[in-house]
Amino acid sequence: MRMYESLRRDLPMPLVGFEDEVSEWCNAYVGTHKDVDLVEVNLEVAVYWFDLVFERVVIAYGVSSVPDAPRDVARIRRFPDVSIGVNKTMGENSFEADRGHFLSHAAGGELDINLFPQRRELNRGWSSAGKHFRRMEKIAAENPGTFHFHRALYDDDTWIPATLEYGVLKDDREWLIERFANK
Repeated sequence: MRMYESLRRDLPMPLVGFEDEVSEWCNAYVGTHKDVDLVEVNLEVAVYWFDLVFERVVIAYGVSSVPDAPRDVARIRRFPDVSIGVNKTMGENSFEADRGHFLSHAAGGELDINLFPQRRELNRGWSSAGKHFRRMEKIAAENPGTFHFHRALYDDDTWIPATLEYGVLKDDREWLIERFANK
């Protein structure tokens, strides 16, 4: 993986073949969502696979880092209110949503492409699943250089993931991978 080359680090053994896994995930996505246009957006130590047709991230992965700057609250507030979009799209099945990050800000995640509608109780750690999700995010954030990925699984044509698969490579040796309901 190029990100490890740019960091001048050896690729951890559990990541050998990870790009093949990403290819399989992309192929599965293409198989379930017709007429898509996937592009790879490479930001040196983070990679996003983005669908230009449905305007949504399919997979994000990278190596955690200390954030370059404090969270830009004013800029995030200018980003569309995801709860309005969730309510409009999902009607009576809607939920309170946050502007979630595929790769958390605390682990060096960016804005813009990195934001999506995430269940508030999951994002903030208010539910039992949310507590587990936050513990996983904390591992990446508190250990710069930790590889982590976030895969969105969609059940429709919106940018609201039905399920989130989050993985953290703990100590470059042990995978922690979980799926979380987002709808």
